[in-house]
Amino acid sequence: MMQNEIRDLVQKLLPAPHNISKLEKLFGEASYREYFRCYTVEGLTFIVMKMPPGKQSVSEEITNYKGEKGELPFLNIARYLTKVDLPAPQIIGTDLSSGLIVLQDLGDQSLESLVNEISDAMRQYFYRLALDLLVKLQKAGKENPDEECMAFHRSFDKSLLLWEFEHFLEYGIEDRFQTKIPETDRSDILKEADSLIDKIIAIPYGLTHRDFQSRNLLLFAYEFFLIDFQDALLGPPQYDLVALLRDSYVNLPENEVEAALKYFWQQRQDQGIPLESAEEFRENFYRISLQRKLKDAGRFQYINTVKKNPKFLPHVPNSLSYVKHAFAQLPQYKNLAQLLAKYVPELQ
Repeated sequence: MMQNEIRDLVQKLLPAPHNISKLEKLFGEASYREYFRCYTVEGLTFIVMKMPPGKQSVSEEITNYKGEKGELPFLNIARYLTKVDLPAPQIIGTDLSSGLIVLQDLGDQSLESLVNEISDAMRQYFYRLALDLLVKLQKAGKENPDEECMAFHRSFDKSLLLWEFEHFLEYGIEDRFQTKIPETDRSDILKEADSLIDKIIAIPYGLTHRDFQSRNLLLFAYEFFLIDFQDALLGPPQYDLVALLRDSYVNLPENEVEAALKYFWQQRQDQGIPLESAEEFRENFYRISLQRKLKDAGRFQYINTVKKNPKFLPHVPNSLSYVKHAFAQLPQYKNLAQLLAKYVPELQ
């Protein structure tokens, strides 16, 4: 679809009396979606999301969802977030036959863009805001589950988490280093991974954004708004915390990470949605750090190889540094650490 054609279709979705003056393509990230900023003669702006053919009714991340797939997950979950008063972009109009959604423009001030320009005290303040939002999301999920929201009908299960681990082996090791893991080592690695994943799926689940990191939190009207929530599902409460505090794009000082863990744990207690003991909570945080950051490292290589987009490769070493640090916190996974270190220099 040509940009002029998109412009004509978007014009029909704008509320009167707004008229398009310019449609500017925005640089995309790792998804199949395209984004545009729509400028109007009247001085307002909107964001246009363009879904490619065949992608309008599915999540981009694999899930175990078995329900009706007729509705776009982004729209389904946006409706739930609005219903429970969580900050998400307003939907202005849709043309699903053309794969178009017009959204409120929240600007470009992501948490990632902010942390490079502010003092340590301000960075800590903004991360407290993000942690408060995460607690609010989890509280809403616990107290206001919704049968109509597909996020409550899919979850991290063993097969999904194991698939993500094997995704790392395939792309984070074999594709990245152009090697083949011997079957004996692969079998031993997956046996250790199976034990790790059993511990993760034993954690009580709740509503999970799935990618609650600095690029998906936009500061608008003095609060953070959620974006890229179309893959939300049920998962461990530490999962989104790992995405935020073990962010591949922002490396926080370790003392701030530890302080954030204590703050989040206490906020959950204070909000009446308590977690396990502080010690067990912290251990599970590092278990999920292993699983999530290995997955990220493999995913970045996959995006390079399959989607021909190398822009995420510089973030692979940072992701793996988190894995190495997590192994240091979890001596019970020494065998897994040693097996992976045979193939991954960053883990040696």
